Formats: sequence, C-alpha cells, structure tokens
Amino acid sequence: MKLSSLLDKTARLFRKQAITRPPDQQYETDRQMLLRVARQFAVLFIAIILFDDIFGFVAEVLHFIFELLHLFIEVIEGFIEEVLEHLLHTGHHASETIIVNTVLIIMIYGLYRFYRASPRLYRRIKRNRLAAWLRYKRRKTRQWRARPRKQKIKLIAAYTAGTALLLFWLTL
Repeated sequence: MKLSSLLDKTARLFRKQAITRPPDQQYETDRQMLLRVARQFAVLFIAIILFDDIFGFVAEVLHFIFELLHLFIEVIEGFIEEVLEHLLHTGHHASETIIVNTVLIIMIYGLYRFYRASPRLYRRIKRNRLAAWLRYKRRKTRQWRARPRKQKIKLIAAYTAGTALLLFWLTL
C-alpha cells in the first residue's frame, strides 16, 4: 500500500464532520456584532501604527532562531568530527572533508527528491488552497444570507464607518 493512500485514509478518519447547526454569528446580537467589528478595526489600526516595530520584532526572533540553529549544527558537527578523528584516526582537515562531502551528498539527494515531488506538491497545495477558499466563501455566504436585513444594514454601516475612519487617519 502506498504511503499517500495510507495518509489519505488516515486523514479521512480525523476530518471534521459537516456541522448541521447554523453558524454562531447568526445568533449574535447587534451589540456583539458591532463590538466584533470594532475589535477587527482596532487590531488593524494597531498593526498599521506598529508595523515597523512588529516587523523588527519578527526579524529579531527569526535571527535568534537562526543563531540557535547555527549553534546546534556546530555542536553536532564538532561531535561528528571528534568521533571521526577517534574512530578513523584522521586529522582535522580530513574529518572536515568527510563531513562536507557527506552533507553535500545528502543535500543533493534531498534536492533531487524535492525536484521530483514538486509537481505533485504544487498541485496538492493549489487544490487545498482552492478548496479552503471555496469553503470560506460558502461559509461567509451562508452567514450573510442567514442575517436579518436590519443586521445586514448595520454591518455594512459599521464596516463603512471603520474604513472611512482608517482612511481619514491615514490621510492626515
């Protein structure tokens, strides 16, 4: 049995069943709806104001993660080098050469496997992205149709007012 078919069968076991009850947003009050919209615009406003700080923080976190990864790789390389020098009675340069050649062979093989799997991976990602987008559109359409007309008008007014305030603030 192929690994992909086994994974597909396993994924079917854990897939969420279709929810038959109406979405929770259908039962929210006007106040809850307006608070939800206000929170969305507040988060967007804060993200716009603090964009450079957020970007800098994310860059620092990534830098820290790469530094830790580099230290981890150096420790492993030093351990393997000591083992090679002890077992094969080689010098520092010969151990480094063995390690570099082994890593290159592993990387070339990994790149070859990725090259072979990339068309399937691309198709799967494209299919899953399209399916997720269609599920999202259906869910939002269902939620919109389930709302009463008064709530639709209030929701449109809330988003219009929020967008106008953001644009007003950005153009100051």
